[in-house]
Amino acid sequence: MTAAITRLPTAATSYYTVRKSGRNWAVELVTPAPGRPLRTKLRSYSDPAAANADAAETAKRMARPFKIGGRAA
Repeated sequence: MTAAITRLPTAATSYYTVRKSGRNWAVELVTPAPGRPLRTKLRSYSDPAAANADAAETAKRMARPFKIGGRAA
Protein backbone atom coordinates (compact mmCIF):
# COMPACT_ATOMS: atom_id res chain seq x y z
CA MET A 1 0.00 0.00 0.00
CA THR A 2 1.43 3.35 -1.06
CA ALA A 3 0.15 6.59 0.39
CA ALA A 4 0.29 9.74 -1.68
CA ILE A 5 0.85 12.95 0.21
CA THR A 6 -0.91 15.93 -1.25
CA ARG A 7 0.28 19.38 -0.27
CA LEU A 8 -2.71 21.48 0.67
CA PRO A 9 -2.66 25.23 0.08
CA THR A 10 -1.88 27.26 3.17
CA ALA A 11 -4.64 29.39 4.57
CA ALA A 12 -4.43 32.98 3.36
CA THR A 13 -4.26 35.57 6.10
CA SER A 14 -7.26 37.87 5.94
CA TYR A 15 -6.95 41.47 7.05
CA TYR A 16 -9.16 44.46 7.71
CA THR A 17 -8.96 47.72 5.78
CA VAL A 18 -10.97 50.88 5.07
CA ARG A 19 -11.91 51.91 1.52
CA LYS A 20 -13.96 54.68 -0.01
CA SER A 21 -17.35 53.29 -1.04
CA GLY A 22 -19.53 55.84 -2.79
CA ARG A 23 -20.02 58.75 -0.39
CA ASN A 24 -19.06 56.67 2.66
CA TRP A 25 -16.06 54.78 4.01
CA ALA A 26 -16.40 51.00 4.30
CA VAL A 27 -14.69 48.68 6.76
CA GLU A 28 -13.78 45.58 4.74
CA LEU A 29 -12.43 42.12 5.46
CA VAL A 30 -10.01 41.26 2.65
CA THR A 31 -8.98 37.67 1.89
CA PRO A 32 -6.17 37.28 -0.64
CA ALA A 33 -7.12 34.88 -3.44
CA PRO A 34 -5.70 33.88 -6.81
CA GLY A 35 -6.66 36.48 -9.39
CA ARG A 36 -8.00 39.18 -7.10
CA PRO A 37 -8.75 39.44 -3.38
CA LEU A 38 -12.18 38.71 -1.95
CA ARG A 39 -13.59 41.81 -0.24
CA THR A 40 -16.40 41.61 2.29
CA LYS A 41 -17.94 44.94 3.27
CA LEU A 42 -18.79 44.87 6.97
CA ARG A 43 -19.87 48.42 7.90
CA SER A 44 -20.03 51.92 6.41
CA TYR A 45 -19.23 55.27 8.02
CA SER A 46 -19.50 58.84 6.78
CA ASP A 47 -16.38 59.81 8.76
CA PRO A 48 -13.05 58.18 7.73
CA ALA A 49 -11.62 58.53 11.26
CA ALA A 50 -14.56 56.58 12.71
CA ALA A 51 -14.12 53.88 10.06
CA ASN A 52 -10.40 53.59 10.83
CA ALA A 53 -11.05 53.39 14.58
CA ASP A 54 -13.70 50.69 14.11
CA ALA A 55 -11.52 48.68 11.72
CA ALA A 56 -8.55 48.82 14.11
CA GLU A 57 -10.72 47.74 17.06
CA THR A 58 -12.31 44.91 15.05
CA ALA A 59 -8.91 43.70 13.82
CA LYS A 60 -7.58 43.66 17.37
CA ARG A 61 -10.64 41.78 18.66
CA MET A 62 -10.52 39.23 15.83
CA ALA A 63 -6.69 38.88 15.99
CA ARG A 64 -6.14 39.89 12.37
CA PRO A 65 -3.96 42.61 10.85
CA PHE A 66 -5.32 46.07 10.04
CA LYS A 67 -3.83 47.61 6.93
CA ILE A 68 -4.04 51.10 5.45
CA GLY A 69 -2.95 51.40 1.82
CA GLY A 70 -1.62 47.83 1.81
CA ARG A 71 0.69 48.45 4.79
CA ALA A 72 0.21 47.43 8.39
CA ALA A 73 -1.14 50.29 10.48
